[in-house]
Amino acid sequence: MPPALLTTKLVVPPPRPNRVLRPALRARLDEGLRLGRRLTLVSAPAGAGKTTLLSDWVAASGRPVAWLSLDEGDNDPTLFFSYLLAALGRVDARLGANLFELLHSPQAPALESLATALINDLARVGRSTILVLDDYHAVTRVAVHDLVAFLLEHAPSSLHLAIGTREDPPLPLPRLRARGQATELRGRDLRFTPAEAADFLTGTMGLTLPADAVAALEARTEGWVAGLQLAALALQSGRGGADDLVRAFAGDDRYIMDYLIAEVVERQPEDVRAFLRSTAVLDRLSGPLCDAVTGRDDGQRMLERLDAANLFVLPLDNRREWYRYHLLFAEFQRMALSREERAGAHRRAARWYESHGMTAPAVGHELAHAALTGRPDDAERLVAAAAEGMVQSGHIETVAGWLAALPDERVRANVDLALVSAWIAAVKGGMAEAEARVEEAEAHVGAPGDDPVRWGKLLTLRAFIALMGRREYGEAAALAQRALDALGDADPRARLIALWVLAESHERTSPAPVAIRAFREASRAGRELGSHVFAATAEMSLAGALNAHGRRHEALVVCAEAISRYVDAGGDPLPLAGMLFSHLGVLHYEANELEQALACHERGRRLNARLGVEGYDAVAEGLAAPTLYALGRRDEALDALERAHKAAGRRVLGEAEIYLAQRASMWINLGDLASARRWAEAAHVSLDEELRYLALERHVAFGRLLLAEGRADDARRWAERLLAFTERMGLGRWLITSHLLLALAVDRHEAGAARAHLLAALERAAPEEYVRAFLDEDARLIAMLPGVRAAAPAFVDALLAHAGIPAGRVGGRPGLGAQPLIEPLSERELEVLALIAEGLTNAEIGRRLFIATGTVKRHVNTIYGKLDVHGRIEAIARARDLHLIE
Repeated sequence: MPPALLTTKLVVPPPRPNRVLRPALRARLDEGLRLGRRLTLVSAPAGAGKTTLLSDWVAASGRPVAWLSLDEGDNDPTLFFSYLLAALGRVDARLGANLFELLHSPQAPALESLATALINDLARVGRSTILVLDDYHAVTRVAVHDLVAFLLEHAPSSLHLAIGTREDPPLPLPRLRARGQATELRGRDLRFTPAEAADFLTGTMGLTLPADAVAALEARTEGWVAGLQLAALALQSGRGGADDLVRAFAGDDRYIMDYLIAEVVERQPEDVRAFLRSTAVLDRLSGPLCDAVTGRDDGQRMLERLDAANLFVLPLDNRREWYRYHLLFAEFQRMALSREERAGAHRRAARWYESHGMTAPAVGHELAHAALTGRPDDAERLVAAAAEGMVQSGHIETVAGWLAALPDERVRANVDLALVSAWIAAVKGGMAEAEARVEEAEAHVGAPGDDPVRWGKLLTLRAFIALMGRREYGEAAALAQRALDALGDADPRARLIALWVLAESHERTSPAPVAIRAFREASRAGRELGSHVFAATAEMSLAGALNAHGRRHEALVVCAEAISRYVDAGGDPLPLAGMLFSHLGVLHYEANELEQALACHERGRRLNARLGVEGYDAVAEGLAAPTLYALGRRDEALDALERAHKAAGRRVLGEAEIYLAQRASMWINLGDLASARRWAEAAHVSLDEELRYLALERHVAFGRLLLAEGRADDARRWAERLLAFTERMGLGRWLITSHLLLALAVDRHEAGAARAHLLAALERAAPEEYVRAFLDEDARLIAMLPGVRAAAPAFVDALLAHAGIPAGRVGGRPGLGAQPLIEPLSERELEVLALIAEGLTNAEIGRRLFIATGTVKRHVNTIYGKLDVHGRIEAIARARDLHLIE
């Protein structure tokens, strides 16, 4: 599970009473908003008043504000993005509403993809918002800087980013400056003027000082807010005057601060000093936490007392429940603690956080204790208990940091930590390291019967490595099944991963019914665990598997029911349903319901853009390409396949060759056999290659190429292999295509066999309305259909109607008539058209007419243009409709 988010990090710091208002600085910040600049940068040393200025400014701006106070823990990119979503969600619940679960799912997309989805949400909502990232200097990870830079570059104008930091961040500041897109304030801008210093000392700190004393303090501190505050606190103690104080400190700012803090602390009552000392190691303070660390019962009263006296603490919420020390004071005070004092405070804080279920800060304090004492036992225990869930929810970097802080030999010897370490390596792509770590864990896990759950987790990881690392699908399926047997009903998250591995492996190796059962189980488990991302992914794959099995109607039901589950409060589909709409489009395409298919693909495209999962948009385009082609949008279809191919190549389980094969089939339909042949040679397609489920598009395209090239015997042998494979694997949809390829291969010499294969295809296709199975093949199939009409009259009539042959014309022999065309066909073009109708290839037509194949291709393209069609099937249907051929 992801760690609980600290809501205090998301609250705009409440204003202090009697604070100094700084209208000139606020006006400069307002100007940046008015001019539509992207960034406000307040970069100044500690204690300069950055947070106070930003909180006052946003409170007066009148705009919605998303505030995030950063700390070292936010160097985990996943945690940073979690807080970013939470901060923006406070402004508008629609912003990133669907991304949190994606972020913490086992198959989390790349952060840049999620950032793209968030940016799309910001643009769609269009609500002017100020996003404040305070204490940005705590961020050191390049991945987080890259994420913020991406947001800066691409966010809509409705989002204004404000950053408070001690040092300039590694963001594209020069480019923003050059474009006039940045407002910047620095330390010199935040220094109090003499008038502001006087206002602060008298109005805020309640001192009555002569003008020359105020001027002396302002000059000595150079308007540094923290310095003035500490000087005022020192003066409030009543020991000496301003002149004495100014004479007492000298040197640089660091010395001034140390001196003033020492002065102020020294002059506090003993109970205050003891409290400050005991709680100095805490990053955040609450009354109960302080009581646990100090062993006293006055924590809340003491915090309120310090707050009222402006003494080192800053409230983090409007209820005054949580505070933090001023960073400069915390740094100074911690240095004064002994090693034993720090270790004890960390241990007590860790136990309090652990008892309150706040894992991350508990681990942080326990690791600090271990570093001071050399005793990592409790830290190891806490990390081992929390790490697995953290990794599964995406917090890889946080857990990696925890493991790095523990002795490596302890990590390797602890089964749970070794497994987590292996998971981290595997998720990052280091499969060899992951396997080595798994072997180390296996050495310590004991016999399978002694600890079946741990063995189940270990086997799950081995299965994941076999699937994702080595693509050994049979081995992955076997390991995943063993993992499920060992886990039983324990550890639902491990079961979920094992089920996913099993289903993905079965899809690649097992008969379709086996894969369908696995995807059903994975979908059910995902819903029961509340993982909509996992369930939707499994349902998408389930629909594809059902369609491949030849159960189109059942696949339609799966898509429709799943889409109905993934809706927002208004009943509109969530972005999660994008790929389900894309698969629904494929199912409508199969029935030649092209307008419905296109509508589904368009809706899926829009939802996928909002979802932002890397590659989904291009893969969805690939699924839509056949529909675009059938609608005559050939160039769009070919471009979509090219984009899908590139995107699939970037996905670990992407099957890029599918889209190249589909493109080759389109070239064949267009008569561009040279391009299709180049594809076959580049892909090293051969008659003796092994048949694979995920290569079926490739195998079918090769069969079509053999037919188009006139290699009937090779085409027959190839289609027979394809038929045997699809029948054995239970792939009913592909079995239809195999029968049709065989019918075309034997039609000219074995009419009876061709008729038998055509009847077998009709028997499977008609109940499920697989219309495109026929329309996507050679035009000769349409001419063969009247002879088998009796087997499925309504379906055959529908096929002929889709092919453009009106009812009542079936089996007739219309004579040639006048050409009702704007540009009539030439005599040669009519000859070529008649031979196309006979089913001859371009090469065969060339030999019959004694012309070059290239010349035939030019005639064919001219015919298509004059008839306003895009392929042989359409050309034949249109020509018959116009009485141009018999």
